[in-house]
Amino acid sequence: MSKREQRRMSTTSRGSAGKRRLLGEKLRELRESSGLTLVQAAAEIGRSNPTISRVENGKRTPLLIELKALIDVYHVDAETAKALLKLHAGIDDDGWWDAFKGVMPTSLANYVALEAEAASLNVFALAAVHSLLRTEDYLRAILRAAAQNAREVDRLTAFHLERQRQALVESETPPEIITVLDEASLRREVGGRAVLRAQLEHLLRSMGAPNITLQVLPYDRGAHAALTGSFTILGFHDPSEPPVAYVDSPGGNLYLQKPPDMRRFERTFAALRGAALDEAGTERWLRTALKEM
Repeated sequence: MSKREQRRMSTTSRGSAGKRRLLGEKLRELRESSGLTLVQAAAEIGRSNPTISRVENGKRTPLLIELKALIDVYHVDAETAKALLKLHAGIDDDGWWDAFKGVMPTSLANYVALEAEAASLNVFALAAVHSLLRTEDYLRAILRAAAQNAREVDRLTAFHLERQRQALVESETPPEIITVLDEASLRREVGGRAVLRAQLEHLLRSMGAPNITLQVLPYDRGAHAALTGSFTILGFHDPSEPPVAYVDSPGGNLYLQKPPDMRRFERTFAALRGAALDEAGTERWLRTALKEM
């Protein structure tokens, strides 16, 4: 891509729809220059043909993970890649999270956009309860521990509570959430004993929702395949859209979607569910834990 075209992408004054179309046009040009068909490009990044088509026609903004994958597959040079990423960052798709753009890091915004499209979330929680299932006080305690200032804690708490509301209350098709909670995530006194108690009570209430399944993985089950960290597998409404595995850590986040990676995560999650208590056993475990507090 010429420097003139790169500048055009970087300085365009178009609105979001125009930027989306421009990004799609450039991605189509890059795909064709690389010699790949639409079908081949879709297969390379583990997405469906219609997904790539909608992106190239300006009807869908690619997720950041998808854009980075296409940049890689098309062997895009560094300057052009930078221009594409800048153009992508300037597209405002009017998601509810846009009101929090100045609050949340870009990595979190990217994940939430992906989560908003999900039909299912298979979650393994190792050290803390998953953020969609946290109480406000539990949320605040975790954010304070991350050394945020008071204003940031307030704004990020508001963001996560709105995220819960959008996913679990406002959505016409709320995602099916299956969560395996390592006992460690339920024993750590985040915010103190009273906060943890309220969190466990909240989990018990959450089990009454038709789209939420919780399973506790007790200490006495011994070693398991996910002792290194938490992860989430996101599935989508379009059956032709492959799932994505998301791993978050202090060192950054990681998205995996290639078939061998997904098979590994899906096997691991199935093994964790098999080792964990069933729903009835989980309810008894939570009630016993509350009595012991």
